[in-house]
Amino acid sequence: MSFSTNADLQTQIGNWLARDDLVTYIPDFVRLFEAVAARKMKVRPQQATTTLTPTSGVAALPSDYLGYTRVTWTGTARRELDYVPPPVFQFDFPTQPTGTPSVFTIEGSNLKVMPSNDTALEFVYFQRTGPLVSALNWLYTNHFDAYLFGSLCEANAFDKAVDVAGLWKARRDEVFDEIAKLDFNERAGMTMQIMGQTP
Repeated sequence: MSFSTNADLQTQIGNWLARDDLVTYIPDFVRLFEAVAARKMKVRPQQATTTLTPTSGVAALPSDYLGYTRVTWTGTARRELDYVPPPVFQFDFPTQPTGTPSVFTIEGSNLKVMPSNDTALEFVYFQRTGPLVSALNWLYTNHFDAYLFGSLCEANAFDKAVDVAGLWKARRDEVFDEIAKLDFNERAGMTMQIMGQTP
């Protein structure tokens, strides 16, 4: 059983389905799985760093943005900015002063800083995993079983085989859970911190 390429995946999905009449729909099943994965997963391999350059304190978010990790103002004495919700952002800065920013918020597809400033920002964020049809991605390379189980779930849902779709959904979600646990262990270094006096 080979899972080296997108073509391999589509062949294996066809083998596991054993249904010639569903073969033409296999790319759709894969894309549906990728849509689910994009909503469910935010793990370290999806992190990317880019530079945002505001205009009047407003910068467009990357098109593949899923969530932020860190925003750093890159002026003299770099500074980590704190997130505030949009209503707080507006309430605290009704006159939109200029200066060295201390906070940011996200509204729609824009990131805003206050006090307003146009110095470049280092933006670390979770990015949407690229579709397998374009190139191999980290999820397929490291966890091809997620792709197989997720695509089989979509295929059986399409075929109205509800019980079988539920089986593959459970297998898919199990892989998602294992990926999240691996990510947590890597971030935490598998260490335990104990607060308080040493006995």
